[in-house]
Amino acid sequence: MFDILKDRYGAVMTLEQLAATLSRKPEGLRMALLKPKSEWAYRLNSHKFYVGRRMYFPTEAVAHLLDSGFELQRGGDDEANFN
Repeated sequence: MFDILKDRYGAVMTLEQLAATLSRKPEGLRMALLKPKSEWAYRLNSHKFYVGRRMYFPTEAVAHLLDSGFELQRGGDDEANFN
């Protein structure tokens, strides 16, 4: 998985690239990371870093998370539901 992501995105991924990889909207991912309630969000937060105002994630950490078989919860507590 790491080689595929590195070829596509390089050494680091932006929030938008990570959202596309996880099939989520960037704003929904941002909110899930802002108030983490899931193990995957804690793990991503522990690796994120900022350059200026931009949030980045090491591609290797994202690949490791995907390879570990985590469950990406949708809706419920992770994202606001405006219905």
